[in-house]
Amino acid sequence: MGGDSGPSVTVPACLSILRRHLTVRLLLVGDESRIKSCLNDLSASVHARLEILHTPVVFSNESRPDTILRNGRDSSLFLAVEQVRSGYAHACISAGNTGALMLTARHLLKNIPGVEKPAIMAMLPASRAGGFAYLLDVGANLECTANQLFQFAMMGSVLVTSLTDKSPARVALLNIGAEAHKGKQEIRDASLLLADCKEFEYVGFIEGNQIFDGLADVIVCDGFTGNITIKTSAGAVKVIQNLIHQSIRKRWYYRVFAFWMKPFLRDVRRALKPSRYNGATLIGVQGVIVKSHGNSDKAGFEQAIEHALRQIAFDVPNLIATRMQK
Repeated sequence: MGGDSGPSVTVPACLSILRRHLTVRLLLVGDESRIKSCLNDLSASVHARLEILHTPVVFSNESRPDTILRNGRDSSLFLAVEQVRSGYAHACISAGNTGALMLTARHLLKNIPGVEKPAIMAMLPASRAGGFAYLLDVGANLECTANQLFQFAMMGSVLVTSLTDKSPARVALLNIGAEAHKGKQEIRDASLLLADCKEFEYVGFIEGNQIFDGLADVIVCDGFTGNITIKTSAGAVKVIQNLIHQSIRKRWYYRVFAFWMKPFLRDVRRALKPSRYNGATLIGVQGVIVKSHGNSDKAGFEQAIEHALRQIAFDVPNLIATRMQK
């Protein structure tokens, strides 16, 4: 029940999910009094599928992630992941401290056999109709070997294939150029590994200006590059939206034109809305862990829960484990 807004956003999102999915049960971990203050006019059906695990302890975003294993075992974040380890919950969705969530998941759930390092996989818009692309790693591992990049590609292709029915998944490496001699040695070595793999379609190197073109379903990079890429992309979207609004206000005939273009502008705004892409997966651990953005709104947190539900339905961690064994 973390994030910038806490239960005032996460609880209404959970209630919407319970009303939409009549077989889903949710366990809310956090301060019981704060959670209950957001529970209004519940039907008997929704109330019966809602449970609260009380803890007043919050592990803040300002805290050092590595301290959660020493000082944060009573926090809502730690207890939520513990429910997955015990088998009581099928997945954990959190808007809390990203680093702490990753460390807790690795500590409690352990890596899938054959996976050296888990990665954080985020969803991005792609220009093909209704399209998405998935980028990993976006922050879990600042430096990666060629073999780890290969493992990211393998895990990402499994997730995309199970969630989107795209088989084989198209995989690309993010690089500073398309030529074979460009980029760091580990990227060039990873390219050789990916080219020999028959589990997905390797489309080669792509550059930053091609990320949203729909050339690949899975785009692989180290966590340093991925984190900068995804945050730069979010900033670019805000700039574009602000420039449009500023331009419309400049001239009266721009405002008239904007009135007639309302449906078009609404569609563009909906396509670029961050909540549509909320929910990054910590992929590579033995359980479903989805990270919601801390400042996400209700719709965004719902999207993160939906993302987790799809992974549960397809048993994605087990699919990845099977693929890694092969």
